[in-house]
Amino acid sequence: MQAVNRLRSEEGLSLIELGIAMLLLSIVMAGAFGLVFQAGRMNRMARNHYVAINIAKNRVERARNFEYSDLYLLAEAGLTVDENGSPAPEGGYRRATLVNTNYAERLTEMTVRVEIRDIGTGTFRGEEEVLNTLFTHYVEPEE
Repeated sequence: MQAVNRLRSEEGLSLIELGIAMLLLSIVMAGAFGLVFQAGRMNRMARNHYVAINIAKNRVERARNFEYSDLYLLAEAGLTVDENGSPAPEGGYRRATLVNTNYAERLTEMTVRVEIRDIGTGTFRGEEEVLNTLFTHYVEPEE
């Protein structure tokens, strides 16, 4: 009879062993959740920067359709836009375009700065993309 009782006590898990196993499992799961959360945050940040640089590129492409003498019309200071670059008061980006017509003779500099809105606070806190380019005025040679 004693041999049977001894076998029963050695079989299975005690409540303490089960608690320790659950604690270890929860620690591993918390670590995995942290990694997934961090990867999602990094993915959103990379996407926001990708969208911001595309907004800036689209602004420069739009300038290519303007006459050289009209480039100054594209200057703007802090216009809030959506991810398509369209004006939107609650957009996630703020675009500023600086047009320097005095850069050099027959050269105009355009700087497009796109700030990224922080999702948590709803403010613009320094995350940005900047694109600089030069436009030139070609002069036809006299014949």
